[in-house]
Amino acid sequence: MKILLFANTDWYLYNFRLPLAKYMREKGLEVILVSPPGSYGAKLEENGFRWISVPMERRSLNPWKEFKLLRHLIKLYAKEKPDLVHHFTIKNVVYGSLAARMAGIKPRVNAVTGLGHIFTSNGWLARLIRPIVSSLLRIAFQGDKSLLILQNPDDYQAFVNAGLVLPKDIRLIRGSGVDTERFQPSFQKRQGVFRVLLATRLLWEKGVGEYVEAAINLKSHNQAIEFLLAG
Repeated sequence: MKILLFANTDWYLYNFRLPLAKYMREKGLEVILVSPPGSYGAKLEENGFRWISVPMERRSLNPWKEFKLLRHLIKLYAKEKPDLVHHFTIKNVVYGSLAARMAGIKPRVNAVTGLGHIFTSNGWLARLIRPIVSSLLRIAFQGDKSLLILQNPDDYQAFVNAGLVLPKDIRLIRGSGVDTERFQPSFQKRQGVFRVLLATRLLWEKGVGEYVEAAINLKSHNQAIEFLLAG
């Protein structure tokens, strides 16, 4: 059985999906990793995986470049004929699913960890593109063998309320998970002020707003907590 994983960077595949790829390989599956070109492609190959680069630009809105990407993916999927494709992030979900449908590949797993800038921003460009992306997502999520993975109830309601996907085709999980063998916290008795650290991209929609709100709320109750923000 052949599985194809398609992400928006080779860095993402290496840092977040390599354990998944290794696990599937241990189970006897053939795994192909696909992403735009990058310096981590060689690291994926050093781990024994086939890595294929595609002409994708994460933030591109150029119609010609987007058409070339879709055409490239259709040819790739038709050539490789994977038994299942697994896409990560909204742009990859859209293009990967469209390519899979056109190549005759029905089993599709689409993982979306957040709504992204297009759905959270009120800027004019995001509002202009949003209806187009929504229409493409409806097409991407169609099919009796298409499954969408979400990580929080708010996204679940947003996708269902917008009519993008049927509830039966969604699986809600509690996050991407943590390798507990690699990350083992050492519990020590703390002296002094209790500190909380949020390490994230410094974007309001990435949870910074909620973090600030929580800090203000706790400070108003005279809680001896120091809030730190890194990104």
